[in-house]
Amino acid sequence: MRIGIGWKMLVFGTLLGLAACGGDEAPPPPPTGGAGGAGGEGPSPPPARCGELCDHVAQINCFVWSKCADDCAAYLGAEEACEGAFEALLGCWADQKADFACIPSQVVPPAACKAEEEAFRACAQGQTRPETSACVGQSCTSGSHVCSCSTTCAAVGEMRSACTMRADGTWQCACRENQSLRGTCEEPKGACDNQEGCCAAFFY
Repeated sequence: MRIGIGWKMLVFGTLLGLAACGGDEAPPPPPTGGAGGAGGEGPSPPPARCGELCDHVAQINCFVWSKCADDCAAYLGAEEACEGAFEALLGCWADQKADFACIPSQVVPPAACKAEEEAFRACAQGQTRPETSACVGQSCTSGSHVCSCSTTCAAVGEMRSACTMRADGTWQCACRENQSLRGTCEEPKGACDNQEGCCAAFFY
């Protein structure tokens, strides 16, 4: 009987010793992922010329693009594959910022950046937006030289295209999701249409 009790005490003591030794072990290393953690990567800096363009947007009181800094830092919401196309567009806008203008309903980018706009739009066309796939219908207004269309989506908010006829007869459109700019494009049909017009590439 004593032998049994002694054996149990020996085993119990050994387990306590192991547990005590375990408390001296170094804690597991912190996870490497996550912004701001030890060894982790912080958020990516905004594209190099965002400040230059957005300073100009502020100077011309472009209230319709009040979120220029946020939108530019987010590459206008583009997927990673389109970031290069956006940076090329941003560079052109910054180079031609004297011709970057605003009217009450929309952003009017420089006509000289048409090729960069088309390249960015073509890239965005390949994106999928499941949260807007069920959005239907639109409310539109139009005049001789301006038009706009609005679609309200429960999961997103408002999507709005606003187009203006340029002096050469082409139609330039700005495509916005709530207060954020998603892109600009030339409308070959000369009419606003959120579902079939040039802004549809950024909405759906």
